[in-house]
Amino acid sequence: MPPDPGALRSEATSTGRTKIIAAFAVIYLVWGSTFLANKIGVGEMPPLLFTAARFLIAGTVLMIVATVLGERFPRTRREWLHVGLFSILMVPLSNGLSTSALRHVPSNEAALLAASSALWLAGLGAIGSRGHKLSARTITGLLLGLAGVALLVWPKSAGASGQLGWRALVLGSSMNFAIASILYRDARLGVGATAFNSVMMLLGSACLALAGVVAGEPTQWRWSGAGVAAMLYLALFGSALAYTSYTWLLKRAPADRVGTFAYVNPAIATVLGWAVLGEALTGIQIVGVLVILGAVVLVTWSSGR
Repeated sequence: MPPDPGALRSEATSTGRTKIIAAFAVIYLVWGSTFLANKIGVGEMPPLLFTAARFLIAGTVLMIVATVLGERFPRTRREWLHVGLFSILMVPLSNGLSTSALRHVPSNEAALLAASSALWLAGLGAIGSRGHKLSARTITGLLLGLAGVALLVWPKSAGASGQLGWRALVLGSSMNFAIASILYRDARLGVGATAFNSVMMLLGSACLALAGVVAGEPTQWRWSGAGVAAMLYLALFGSALAYTSYTWLLKRAPADRVGTFAYVNPAIATVLGWAVLGEALTGIQIVGVLVILGAVVLVTWSSGR
């Protein structure tokens, strides 16, 4: 008896939904933990070279995987220009800036500022060939999420001493990340997803390494067990796994829905800071976590997918 087409479609839909849920779990949990890993890393090693090494390792691993899978790498001038632009926006102008700022801005305040990427993604996501209309429920959810993050970090950030310039760098890095995300979503490239990420990370790593050398960071470099552990975790999980999951999601879910990671990450970061570093978790912060989860539900349901 031939297979039932309806059953096959149902199975395919179920499998696709499971993959999407798994990808969201990765960017929620793994990227939420990178605040702690980055804070440890930049406390042990110079930020630009530390981040360059992280993406060098991740890009090399992904290049090996893409080669084994037989994925297509950039070939044409147009493809190289696209990948080059994405690499600059995603790596040095996003991760490089925010990681450098962590030496001067408290991690909880950086988490609040980084949450602005959700608003950037939602707003910019309405533009372009694959743009989506923002419903009233989505807008409410996004604003509620921002309020939740404010509750989450406010008890500590009220006395924060981060300089205005470093705070602006975190905001700028979030905006650059969102711009690159929407450009990638709308780009029509024949490059494999893993191959794309590997080249993007290697090019971004080269830019960061050059910037680190110019900034005189080689003289500050020292090997540290905690720093190397943080670097490897960020390379394999924070970069190789999470970036691949993120770019995969951008092609399959609305940008405002994907952007909810920016609200969940500070919640994860705060809980890890409490559990690992012994930071206090106040009642207001717990309320903030609950508000964030409610906002994610609103945005997810309003997307209708």
